[in-house]
Amino acid sequence: MGHNNPGRARREIMRENERLSKMTEEERKKERDAEELSYAKAQAVNEAYRSFSAEERATYTKVKDALVAAESRAFNAWHWDKEHGSTGKQNPWRKDE
Repeated sequence: MGHNNPGRARREIMRENERLSKMTEEERKKERDAEELSYAKAQAVNEAYRSFSAEERATYTKVKDALVAAESRAFNAWHWDKEHGSTGKQNPWRKDE
């Protein structure tokens, strides 16, 4: 949830409970398995990161930051196009075109 709005939190909990109540046992098991797999993957990534040397960590951080910046730029460009697509304005997120 991650927000400070009790009403919204209650509504999200109610929606989640309703969604879970409509699931079959097999669907619940699949969801639990997916959550466990996601947790195991995150643990493996953390363990691998801790095993890196200082130089490898710096490289990893640079690459990760560059990917985050590229994803953010693409996201912003997509939303700008969606909102202003046919207005003839230059998309500020597509300066390289």
